[in-house]
Amino acid sequence: MHNRGVTKFIPWLNRLLTIGCDPAVRMVRGKALAERGADPEAFALFARAARAGLPEARYCLGRCYLLGLGVPPSIGEALRWFLRAAEAGDRDAQTQLGSLALQGVSDRDAGALFDVRCAEPDYGRAEYWCRLAGSAEAKALLALILTAGPADRRDQAAGDMLYQQSAEAGWSRGMLGFATNLLRRGAEGDAEQAAELLRAAAADGIAAAHHMLGMLAESGVAGPVDFAGAAASYKEAAEQGYVAAQVRYGFALMHGRGVARDLFDAETWLRRAALAGDAQAAAVVGYLYVCDGDLPPNLPEAATWLRRAAEAGHTGAARTLGRMLLMGSGVPRDIADAVYWLRMAADGGEATARDDLVHLALTGQVGEDERRAVVRWLSADAAAGDPAAQFIFGLCLAGGIGIERDEAAALVQVRQAAAAGHPDAVRMLAEMADRDRCAIG
Repeated sequence: MHNRGVTKFIPWLNRLLTIGCDPAVRMVRGKALAERGADPEAFALFARAARAGLPEARYCLGRCYLLGLGVPPSIGEALRWFLRAAEAGDRDAQTQLGSLALQGVSDRDAGALFDVRCAEPDYGRAEYWCRLAGSAEAKALLALILTAGPADRRDQAAGDMLYQQSAEAGWSRGMLGFATNLLRRGAEGDAEQAAELLRAAAADGIAAAHHMLGMLAESGVAGPVDFAGAAASYKEAAEQGYVAAQVRYGFALMHGRGVARDLFDAETWLRRAALAGDAQAAAVVGYLYVCDGDLPPNLPEAATWLRRAAEAGHTGAARTLGRMLLMGSGVPRDIADAVYWLRMAADGGEATARDDLVHLALTGQVGEDERRAVVRWLSADAAAGDPAAQFIFGLCLAGGIGIERDEAAALVQVRQAAAAGHPDAVRMLAEMADRDRCAIG
């Protein structure tokens, strides 16, 4: 009797075991575990369902490898599983492969023996996967390629349409892109519509949307100027790590624009942006420590930040750093290093840096290469009719500084400068005339 009772339940037990082993069931259980943070257990279930051929599970398994959820991270393994899911038609995997390709991680490397390293963006694979996926996220990624990618792939009209489609489907980064296009177009009502889209994207946690809302509020493009609203938006984006917003919020704090003036807090935000690579922020931090203001002057600290900004290409910082090196202010005096930074600033259009280099050339404090560079600038400016350049170029010709000595050509330059009213040139010609009269007398 007992055996017959057990036998009666065997079909039911078999069905229960079959259900428990079903890949879809494992997938559901894996997702539930992942939501509770039980990543190792979720990974094991995703792995079983993926090996059973479930495309969604393959995508989830790839995501575990990508983010290191329940398993050591491995880009190579992530690509392998994403590719298998994408080839089976999983749109999330296709979109993920498009996104990774834009970041320089291409599925072409899915079979690599060693883990994949980021390279240049693979626009071809990114476009292929995004077009295949067709999701709202994929459309936004494809729009990015068509509007900001390589010139041979650009199609602004198609990109604008894709951003609009992505936005209408509710994808936050599509809203951001569509809002940017509306602001660029600038037709009546576009700014207001853009602001609505940006508010929706900001509500989804998109830092760039908060930043753009700050810019709209500060400029008054989409309504009355609102400095307080701008500062609040900048702060929100800054706290999310958005570097451009950290700079803008730092400036708002510096000037008390829409928020109470706080130079110490401003320096903190600008320092964060500078450490993240923003050259302008680094330069401003340097200037704050040069000036005698709310922050105590600290020339060595200033030089450190100015050098960081100059190395990132900020010509104003390069000029200031060059002058500090010339005078030995906060740093050991170093003419060669000063000339290097002043040359960079001068090449970037900083007129005062050129003036400093000209002085160094005339006083013999720089080498022949720098003297020749100075003469090239002076010659070009003199030919363009600049009286100051004509006078100094004349001095270089007269003294053979950076150019072959030519007293006749020098006199021509000085006379041109004097005719234009340059006081030093006028005085020099007068002194020359007096000497000639004395010699004749």
